[in-house]
Amino acid sequence: MSMQKGSTVKVLLGYEATFKTASADAFQLPVNTFGLKATRALNAAATLAGSRNPPMPFAGNKSTAGAIVVPVDSLALPYWLKAIFGAPGTTGAGPYVHEFKIGDVQPSLTLEAAFTDLATDKFSRFLGCKIGGFSLDVGGDGELVMTLNTVGADHSFQAAAFDASPTVVTLARVNNFQAAVTEGGSTLANAKLINLAVDFGLDTSQYVIGGAGSLGAIPEGTVKVSGRVQTLFEDTTLLDKGANLTESGLKITITGSASSIVEFEIPELFYEWSSPDVPGPQGLMVDMAFQGFYDNHAEASAIVARVTNGVASYA
Repeated sequence: MSMQKGSTVKVLLGYEATFKTASADAFQLPVNTFGLKATRALNAAATLAGSRNPPMPFAGNKSTAGAIVVPVDSLALPYWLKAIFGAPGTTGAGPYVHEFKIGDVQPSLTLEAAFTDLATDKFSRFLGCKIGGFSLDVGGDGELVMTLNTVGADHSFQAAAFDASPTVVTLARVNNFQAAVTEGGSTLANAKLINLAVDFGLDTSQYVIGGAGSLGAIPEGTVKVSGRVQTLFEDTTLLDKGANLTESGLKITITGSASSIVEFEIPELFYEWSSPDVPGPQGLMVDMAFQGFYDNHAEASAIVARVTNGVASYA
């Protein structure tokens, strides 16, 4: 018997033309972990069977969900950003700038993990997938990664990949030490940590009769943009903004080179006011939670992601 190794698993992503119908084309993307999995609970029956023995259980609906962790880079990440936001607007003539914004709908995806160490190859295929949210922490000296909270409509094991010749996407990693932060239009030079979390408000309750326990749709809801900023306690600028409910903005730019840049911008936000505590004799921190929104900014999106690279189009 051959045991499957995580190191040899290949992950494919395809954009579906029709919800819950496998894509015709695939991209093989680098991932750190692939936690998407399907489950189906066995529920206890309440049937009285004439003895104290438990009656036969019954199967519930399928549930497909899990986190996919991917490295932050300027070549592979745009495929995930397209899965989140849809196709970007692109400007430039090389390098190109790809700008992703919140739209009214999100693409549905085919995701597949290839298990090819087994005696017989198996392909774990997820249909009708959408990205329910993502998060990332910028700062420190760890690997810069994004966590994608993913949901799906259906799952099956297949004998062959949905695309036998996927496009293999290489990695152009960017790192924590290459990040810079702009707050309210000015450089924020004393930031230690920026956390960003986006929830897309997907409705995963739409099971339909005749769907064999799978979801019939995954409608989009209102997006929530939140996070926190931790800085050295050198002044009260952010504290004052929180106390006075002063509108501000935040931009995180990670620059690997002139043709390898990843940027996240929250054009409009409020800080949740909180005074600093004194946990001990060490240097003190300012730790401010925030919520992003869209009111009247010209970007017309509560969050904007931009990637600069040498790829002409992600249409």
